[in-house]
Amino acid sequence: MPTYIRLTNLTADGFAEIEQSASRTEQMKAMAEEMGGEIKDVFLTMGDFDFVTIAEFPNDQMYTQFALRFAEKGVADTETLKAIDEPEYLDLVQNL
Repeated sequence: MPTYIRLTNLTADGFAEIEQSASRTEQMKAMAEEMGGEIKDVFLTMGDFDFVTIAEFPNDQMYTQFALRFAEKGVADTETLKAIDEPEYLDLVQNL
């Protein structure tokens, strides 16, 4: 399945409800599973982003639906990177 890296910054509402962060993470994992995806890892990070999430979904459409449902909550601003794993990357560059 394709891998997606989500970079997250909490909004003011997200910080106001920081104590609910653990339950939101569990809800996010459950929502991903319901939609055919999987949250592989969630990291609290120091730097430009508050959290980094690694997810796998069957396709871009399913991931986008997941991301939009998460965005409806209004607790975070996100940016997504679609990751290309090493074997696929090597195949791409070998065929240039």
